[in-house]
Amino acid sequence: MRHIRRVAFLMALAAPAGVATAQEQAWSGGAGYGGPLGAAVMGELLYGLRADVREDAERVRGVAGLLVQVHAASGGAKLSLGVGGRARVDSEDFRGSLAAGLKLSLARTWGSPVGTRSGLTYLGPELDLSAMHVGLSLGPLVRVGGAVGPAVLFSWGVGVRF
Repeated sequence: MRHIRRVAFLMALAAPAGVATAQEQAWSGGAGYGGPLGAAVMGELLYGLRADVREDAERVRGVAGLLVQVHAASGGAKLSLGVGGRARVDSEDFRGSLAAGLKLSLARTWGSPVGTRSGLTYLGPELDLSAMHVGLSLGPLVRVGGAVGPAVLFSWGVGVRF
């Protein structure tokens, strides 16, 4: 069945009791560039339920649950909490990794941030998507601390994940 990877990934994100086989901690890291942080390194913990779905010659292994991310960068730092899922797909037409996450991020700027001033604090939702170790992060951040600076900032980032 050609749609097994979509179905299995959605099942891993929803984590129904019949599919989940165990709890798991999945650690990962990455590096990238974006606004407002600039050049950054990232560490991530995904703690949740694991699924392993097989059909014919196709297999999807995934984990979905609580997502915690920390970014340290040239223009600031960011702490994010949310929900996410990651899957490894092995099928005839696709072999690789997929991931998605929805998180609430708290960013503090210093040094040389991109698109804003140093010494400001921002809070807001972000969406993370990645495929084949290439990640994209997008979301609006609202200034919650600091003096003069943009009231709303569009957070973005591209990078690689290990």
